[in-house]
Amino acid sequence: MAESRASSRWIWVGLVLMVANAWTQHALWFGDQGLIRWRRIEEQRRHVHLELRQVEQRVRQLKSDILLVEKDQPVLEEVARRDLGFAYPDEILFVIPK
Repeated sequence: MAESRASSRWIWVGLVLMVANAWTQHALWFGDQGLIRWRRIEEQRRHVHLELRQVEQRVRQLKSDILLVEKDQPVLEEVARRDLGFAYPDEILFVIPK
């Protein structure tokens, strides 16, 4: 009888350990801080980092363009006339819709 109780006790201990192991594995893989979520966040981080590098490159290009336009008066006038609709006082500006 004592042997039966000991055997039954070990079965329960084993069962509890298996449930604890299953719960731990579930939390490790699928929990809020699990590996699957970590991989998704890591992919988002890489994507955002790539976008950031592209935006930084665009900012550098625009800064370079600004410096070129500021130094070249005819280009500055052309941009002001074309994009902003500026005209000299003695000019008449015709706007033709596209």
